[in-house]
Amino acid sequence: MQTTPLKRPSDGQPMGRAVCTSSISAIAATPREVVYNTSKGACHMFARSIAVEYRDQNIRCNAVCPGFVRTPHGLREVAELNKLGIDMSDATLAVQQGRICEPDEVARAALFLASDEASFINGAHLFVDNCFTAV
Repeated sequence: MQTTPLKRPSDGQPMGRAVCTSSISAIAATPREVVYNTSKGACHMFARSIAVEYRDQNIRCNAVCPGFVRTPHGLREVAELNKLGIDMSDATLAVQQGRICEPDEVARAALFLASDEASFINGAHLFVDNCFTAV
């Protein structure tokens, strides 16, 4: 893979911010999702590798790692896990992560990582999972 750094229009200096979409599945595998789990683990290392490779060129790369989110993918995953006999009821989700995450909560985390307020955050994984992976 080849990457090309962006340049600031004002002075031509390199700059850039990338936010990868990972998942809690990078560290907490779910059944029947070997490829998905593996790809999210790779996404973790991709974000770190880009951060290390381009830090000195003022390019940051982080990953946002949501838990179960109210999106078509998230709802389909919950339904499929339930079909496999894995309890993913609202009550179980309440124990695991308090409630299902809303898409805008993940979007706000990604926007933060891309913002100037996160200027010294690089190569990080921000879990948007309300403690799912902390317990």
